[in-house]
Amino acid sequence: MRRKLSVNELTIGMYVAELDKPWEQSAFLFQGFEIESEEDLEKLRGECEYVFIDVAPPKLAASKSGAKRRPAAPATSTTITSRSGADAPAVPLRQELKQVVKAQQTASTSITHVMEEARMGKSLDTQDTKTAVAQIVGSISVNPSSMLWLTNLRQKHQRSASHCLNVSILAIAFGRHIGLPEADLNMLGQGAMLHDIGQMRVAPAILDKPDKLTEEERQVVRKHPVDGEAVLKLTKQLPDKVLEVVRWHHERLNGKGYPDGLAGDAVPLNALIVGMVDTYESLTSDSPYRAAMMPAEALRVLRTEGSDAYGKDLVQEFIRCLGIYPIGSLVECNNGALAVVVSSTQVSRLKPVIMVVRDEAGKETRPRMVLNLSTMEESIAARWGIKGNADPKAHKLDLPGIIAEEAGL
Repeated sequence: MRRKLSVNELTIGMYVAELDKPWEQSAFLFQGFEIESEEDLEKLRGECEYVFIDVAPPKLAASKSGAKRRPAAPATSTTITSRSGADAPAVPLRQELKQVVKAQQTASTSITHVMEEARMGKSLDTQDTKTAVAQIVGSISVNPSSMLWLTNLRQKHQRSASHCLNVSILAIAFGRHIGLPEADLNMLGQGAMLHDIGQMRVAPAILDKPDKLTEEERQVVRKHPVDGEAVLKLTKQLPDKVLEVVRWHHERLNGKGYPDGLAGDAVPLNALIVGMVDTYESLTSDSPYRAAMMPAEALRVLRTEGSDAYGKDLVQEFIRCLGIYPIGSLVECNNGALAVVVSSTQVSRLKPVIMVVRDEAGKETRPRMVLNLSTMEESIAARWGIKGNADPKAHKLDLPGIIAEEAGL
C-alpha cells in the first residue's frame, strides 16, 4: 500500500516508491529505495515536494536461484585509513591493491592465452581460467573495492581480453552482492570470463569496424555465442552452467535476444547477470564506434533502457551494488577538487572513500590524499563532499594511468 507524504514528513527507514516527478528527471539512479540516512532526506527535500512511500516494499525478485541477499559488506574503515583531515597516510589502500593485483594479472594472462589459442584454432585448456576465477572470487570476498578499482585498467592492445576479465570481476562482485554461494560465483565468473570466446572466430575487420555493420556482418557477429559454446564443449572441462552463460549471455527477458530467442524464466540468472554486466562494461569502454560513457551515465542508460531486457529488480540491484558514485569514477568535490572514488558501501553511498587527484587550485596532488568522507568531521566533510560526477576527458585526466600507478603497475 502506498501513502503520499510531504518530504518534511519523511523519516529514515521509509521506502520511497514514487516521486512527484519522473525518475529520469531526478538525481536518483534507481527507482524505489529505502531512506537510509540524513543525506537521503536532504536530497529528497531538495528534489521534491512530496513522494509516495510503500509500507511493504518489494523484495529482490532477481535471485531466481533462491539465494538470499547477503548484507552489505562492512564499512571500509578497517582496511582503508579513515581521515578527519587531509594529512593521514594512505598506505593501507596501496596494500590492498597489491593484494589483488596478482589475482588480476593471473586472470589476465589466462584469458589472453585462451583467446589466442581459440584465434589460432588450437584445442583449448580452460583449467587455468578456473583457477584464475577462484582467485578473483577469493580476492573479492576480502577486498571487493580494490578488485573493482582494477576494472578501470583497460589495455587497448588487449581489448577483448580486458573486457572479458572486467565482466568476470563485475559479475562476481554482483553475484556476491546478491548472496550467491561460492560454487555459483565460480561458475558465474568462469562463464563471464569465457563469454566472448566465440568472437575469436570473427574477423578483426568486423569486430573493429568503426561504421555500421552490414546485415551479413551482423549475422556473423551474432554467431559468436553458439561458436563459443561449441569450441568450449570440446574441452569436456566445463559444467553446463558455464556453457549456458556462453551460449545465452545475449538472451533477454523480453525475448528479443539471440541465438535462441529465449524469454522470461527460460533465461538462466547467470546468463542475465553476464548480459547486463557485459552491456555496462561495453558502455563504459571506448570502442571503434563509440566513445566510453562515464559510469554514472551508463547506469542511467541501464535504468531507463535495460529493465525489459534484464528485469527492473536486477538492474536496480546492480546499481545498488556499484553505488551512486561507482568505484573508479571521477567526481568533483564542493571545493572544486577532483577525486577518484575508491570505495563505498550502502551505508555511506553519498560519502564514499575518495582519492584526490587535483586540489582546489587545479594542481595534481603527490602523494594523492585518500579521504573517507563518512568518518570526517562535518565541517571538513562539507568542504570535501561530492558536488557531482565529472568527465575525465573534459579535465584531461588519465584515470587508468592513475589507477595503474597507485597499483604499482
